[in-house]
Amino acid sequence: MLDIDIYKNEPKVIEHKKQNNTDEWRGTEFEVIIAGSFSSYKARIVQYLQQLAIITPYAKLEMQYSNKNDGKKDMTIRYDRRSEQMPPPAREVKHHPSSVNNLLVQQLVDKSKSKTLLKFFCDDLSGVSPSIAKRVITELGKGFDEDMKPSELDNKQITRLVQLLRSVELFKAPDGSCLSPLGEYNLNLGIRKVIEPDIVATARDKPSAYEGHPFIVEAAISLGGKSAKEGINVIRFANRIPLLFEAGADVSTRVAQSKIKWSSYKIDHKKDKISVFVSIVSTKVPFKGTGKGEDSIVYVYYMIMCLQSVSSER
Repeated sequence: MLDIDIYKNEPKVIEHKKQNNTDEWRGTEFEVIIAGSFSSYKARIVQYLQQLAIITPYAKLEMQYSNKNDGKKDMTIRYDRRSEQMPPPAREVKHHPSSVNNLLVQQLVDKSKSKTLLKFFCDDLSGVSPSIAKRVITELGKGFDEDMKPSELDNKQITRLVQLLRSVELFKAPDGSCLSPLGEYNLNLGIRKVIEPDIVATARDKPSAYEGHPFIVEAAISLGGKSAKEGINVIRFANRIPLLFEAGADVSTRVAQSKIKWSSYKIDHKKDKISVFVSIVSTKVPFKGTGKGEDSIVYVYYMIMCLQSVSSER
């Protein structure tokens, strides 16, 4: 049994068992029991697994559905692994000053081993040099001192500190090494494996930052394909998780449908099978709203990550 420590972002093992691996099987297997109407949400489940196979071509996916009342409704979905190249593992980095809030600063202060406020800026936050830290402390004004202990900060001082950190533009850009993008090679393979299009074009932007959070955008366009529908089909991913809900409420969908002149490329956006894939990898993905289905899927995804972490440690 496994749980997640949401504060430390670490797996918490409740019960662990070992057994002989006579078949020399390797991988991660997990079981999920969900109560609901499978017939009502079957299409969504199939759609999710299809998109998951696109964004994780390095994994073999298989789902078996068994109906105890009617064996004719049993179903098996399987996507074999296409790529041997894993995305680069994300590295742990410090929080960027422009991304913090009151709660986070209070947590950093409580855990900090720095004996002075100056050391706290330089050692517990990223992109802060001693010279810039001194300028920030001076700008904070009365009540702040380089040699004061971080633990001496009260709520009002933390609020003042957060406001200034989020407005200063002198800090270095956030470190993008904490991200784990799929890569153009894998994205191309994933699309070809599942969609089987006639043409695929991929692109990847350089790491950027928004409100102190680094992000990378990967995109692809394909034409044709056995499972593609006529018209413009936008498939979105956030941190390698398919986004099924609130389609059309994002910038990528609006751009694909109204900002691109497809006729300039001799493409009929109503009859041709156009698939647009947009994957954003970031430490913070700003959703317009929250879908309960995606919440549960994200939870399962993190459970898989925890399982992999535990497997690598044992």
